[in-house]
Amino acid sequence: MQHGELVLRCTLRGTLKRSRKSEAGRRLFADPVAVGDQVIFTQIDAEEGVVEEIKPRQTKFSRRYAGRHEDIEQIIVANAHQVLAVVSTQMPPLNYRTLDRFLILAEAGEMQAIICVNKMDLIDTDNRNQLTQTFTIYQNLGYQVIFTSIEESNSIETLKQILIDKFTVIVGSSGVGKSSLLNVIQPDLKLRTGEVGEKTRKGRHTTTLVEMFTLDIGGEVADTPGIREVGLWGVDTDNLEYYFPEMEPFINTCKYNDCAHVKEDDCAIQTAVESGEIHPERYRSYVVLKTGDTLDT
Repeated sequence: MQHGELVLRCTLRGTLKRSRKSEAGRRLFADPVAVGDQVIFTQIDAEEGVVEEIKPRQTKFSRRYAGRHEDIEQIIVANAHQVLAVVSTQMPPLNYRTLDRFLILAEAGEMQAIICVNKMDLIDTDNRNQLTQTFTIYQNLGYQVIFTSIEESNSIETLKQILIDKFTVIVGSSGVGKSSLLNVIQPDLKLRTGEVGEKTRKGRHTTTLVEMFTLDIGGEVADTPGIREVGLWGVDTDNLEYYFPEMEPFINTCKYNDCAHVKEDDCAIQTAVESGEIHPERYRSYVVLKTGDTLDT
């Protein structure tokens, strides 16, 4: 834990640990305290302290704890202002399903989401134009979209302007270039970066824990490990359509009041997909989320 220039290795007070469990003693959180939490602590000596209280969180970026059957919340970062969801054009390939999940989790945690399409230098002009056109779908929904490459200084300047004086949590699958972008913005961070496997086309984990850094340009960033399983948390899956802004105009116009918008007859949302008013890729993300709550990237 850090307070100004003071850095302490802290444990949690026993009563605080117990308050983070259910009455039956079951864990409610993967970790009771998260990066970005504001706490009240007692200093024991020059190196150690005890956390007495965790202050209420203003925002949080959470997912369902990966690899567990029971419902356990994993708070990745607390009290951030915004989420930068990073995807890559190639190596690993762009995954719209994962991106849509990040956007939903940002909204559930009451944070603004910005989309960063990285590694633009790996595609030719025609593919760039096609990709730019595809992402107008998200821009029309109100999301800010930026296109970046560590080889293109103008794109890095755009990213800097987004990060200045904000606390940003940076999320994305392994290999999309989160740490590489931060190293260009602030070289003295010297974050580890890794290659993408040729066979799996997936990145290897180089960031193994959430790390928070203060930027020289102003603001803070939390660099997160590559997320391969994005289980939703804090999302009302019974009303999942409300997390897709383009679906809202059609929600109450289906034949059936309890329409799930998947296979029902006379479904206004499915009709809107067929007519092009809702993009098929966004609708596919909705169906995946509605019918099953796990997705490996």
